[in-house]
Amino acid sequence: MHLGPIEIGSPAGLLWLLLIIPLILFYLIRPKPKVKEIPSLMFFMNASGRNKLLSFLRTFVHDFLMLVQLLIILALALTPAQPASNVQHDISGSNTIIVIDASASMQTKEGSSTRLELAIDAAKDSLSTHNSVIIAEERPRIAIQDANDRDTVGVLNFIKPTDSGSRIGDAMVLAGELLREKEGRIVVVSDFITTGGVEPSVAKAVLQARGKVVTFINVGEGKKHNVGFIDLNVDDEATTAYVKNFNDEEATVTVKVADQEKQLTIAAKGVEPYVFKTLPNVAKLEITQEDDLPADNTAFTSAPEKVPVKILLITNTPSPFLQNALKAASNVELTVSQPPVIAKGDFDVVIIDNVNKDEVLAGTYDDILKDVQRDGKTAIVNAQENSLDIDYRGLVPFGLTGTGENGYINVENPTRFTRNIEFGKLPTYFTTNLQPGVVPVAIVGNNSAIITVATVPGGGKLIWYGIPEKNTDFKFSPYYPIFWYELIKYVTNQKDITGMNFRTGTTLLLDKDTKVVSPSGTSETNRIIFDKAGIYELPDRKLAVNLLNEQESDINPREKLGDSPDDVKLTPVRELRSIPWEITLLVAALVILFVELLYVKIRGDI
Repeated sequence: MHLGPIEIGSPAGLLWLLLIIPLILFYLIRPKPKVKEIPSLMFFMNASGRNKLLSFLRTFVHDFLMLVQLLIILALALTPAQPASNVQHDISGSNTIIVIDASASMQTKEGSSTRLELAIDAAKDSLSTHNSVIIAEERPRIAIQDANDRDTVGVLNFIKPTDSGSRIGDAMVLAGELLREKEGRIVVVSDFITTGGVEPSVAKAVLQARGKVVTFINVGEGKKHNVGFIDLNVDDEATTAYVKNFNDEEATVTVKVADQEKQLTIAAKGVEPYVFKTLPNVAKLEITQEDDLPADNTAFTSAPEKVPVKILLITNTPSPFLQNALKAASNVELTVSQPPVIAKGDFDVVIIDNVNKDEVLAGTYDDILKDVQRDGKTAIVNAQENSLDIDYRGLVPFGLTGTGENGYINVENPTRFTRNIEFGKLPTYFTTNLQPGVVPVAIVGNNSAIITVATVPGGGKLIWYGIPEKNTDFKFSPYYPIFWYELIKYVTNQKDITGMNFRTGTTLLLDKDTKVVSPSGTSETNRIIFDKAGIYELPDRKLAVNLLNEQESDINPREKLGDSPDDVKLTPVRELRSIPWEITLLVAALVILFVELLYVKIRGDI
C-alpha cells in the first residue's frame, strides 16, 4: 500500500494505532472536582465554559507526558506496518576499482604517447572516494586497495609496462572479489588484447549478473604497423629466429645480430625464419626498422661459452658409431688410443670401450682412477661381452654379478642426458650389485643398473654404460648421438642451453636465495618472475628473457570492446531502493521513552 512517497509493507499492522484511543480516554477521564463558589474566582469559572472545544485541545497541548506517550505509541504501532520510503540510489559512486592493463602491447605508440600513458590518464579521471587499482599482467596483482584519490594517483603514476602477456578477464574476476557485497564500479582500461584466462566480455557479463557496474575504456586506436620476433629456437649449434609481419602489406626489414645483417622480405601476415650460428655468452638480435611496438623488435640469446673438451677413447676395436657421436659436438677434441699404447695428456673424459684385456698394461686403470680422484676428471666404462672377466680396478664402483636376458630399459632417475631418450630392449645385460653412493640412472630386469653415476672425492665422476654395442640396436637410433652429446656436457659441467633462455611470463625457482641482477634492478630471491625482457644475471650464468608472444605483438585487435577515453562518460548508475523505517522507529521510541523518564525524574514524580 502506498501513501504518497511512503510504502506500507503490512497494512494490517496499522491496527496497532488503535492503542491511541485508550491513551486519549485515560487523559480525558478525570475525577470531577467539588464546586465551591469563591467570589474572586467566579469570573474565571464563568469564562471557562465559553469554549468546550478549546478546553479539550488544551488537554493535549499542556500535558507534556501525554504528547510524549502519544509519540511512543505512534512509533511502536507503525513498526509492524513495515513502513518504507523509495529513493533513487547511486550504486556506482562509493567504490571504484581500476583494472589497468600493463602488458607488452600497452607500449604501442599512440601519437606522442603510449597506450599505457593514455590508460593512466583515463584511470585518473575515473576515481571516486574509495579506490583500488589492479594491474592486469600475466599474473594480475593489486597495486593499492581502498585508498583516496590522492594516494591512488600516486600509485598510477608509478605503473610501468611489462613485457609479458595480459589476463584481463582474470584481473576483472579479482576486482569482483575485492568488491564482494560492496557497491561500486569496475573500470577496465586496456587495449583489450588478452593472451589468456577469462575473456573480458565473459567476465563483464558475470560481474553484471552479480549487480556490479562495469565500464570498458579502450585506449587502442587507429591502424598500427608492426613487425616483430614471435619465436626463438636456441640450441648449441644454431639459433632460429622467427619474424612476423603483422601488417596488411608486404614488409622488408633488416635483422641484425652481432656484426651480421640480413634483409627479410615478409609477406602480409607472413612469417620468415632467420638462422644463424649460436653465439657464445649473450647475443642481441635487432629489427632495425622502427614501428609502433618497439618491445618485440629486440631479442636476446644466452649460451655457454664453448670450452674445448678433450676426450680420450681407449679401445682395441674402435666403434664408428661411438666416434661419430662424440665428434658431433664442435668443441670436442677426440683422441683414440689402442692398448697397450695409451696417449699421454690432460684429458677431461676417458672412455674405455671394446678393449682387449690382455693388451691393457698393468696400472693403466689405476692411473685413470687417480686422475679422476685427484683432478675431478670423468671415466666412462662401456660394457662389452667379457666385462665379467675384466678387473676395472675401481673404475666400476660396484659388482657385476652375472647376466640377464631380454629386458626393457627404464629410466629410474631422470637426468639431462636421459631426457626424452628411448633406449629400447636389451637382448643380454649384466646384473649388478650396487654399492652406496652409486646412482642408478637407468635399470632393466630385476633392478639391474644399466647406466650409473658415482661421484668420487675431489668431484670426479665414474660412469657405467651397460649397453653392449654388439647385440643392441640403440647405436642405430637417432637418440644415440644425442645421449652421448648430453652425457659429455653433463660430466664436463657445461650449462644446458635450454635452461638459459626463457619467455616473459614464466617463473624460475632456485634452490636458495640468490643475488639476481635483472632489467628491473638487483634483488636476492629464490623465485624469479620474468616480467621484463632482457638479461638476468646469476652468479653462475646469464639468462636471456624475451617477449616472443604473437598475441601481444598483434596490436590491432580483431574486435573493439568499450569506448575511447574521450567518449566515455561515467554517469551515476541509479536504482530505486526501498529504505525500511522499522529500525528507525524503534530507535525513536527508545529515545522518546528516555526523554519521558528524564522529564518525570526532573519533575519529581520518581
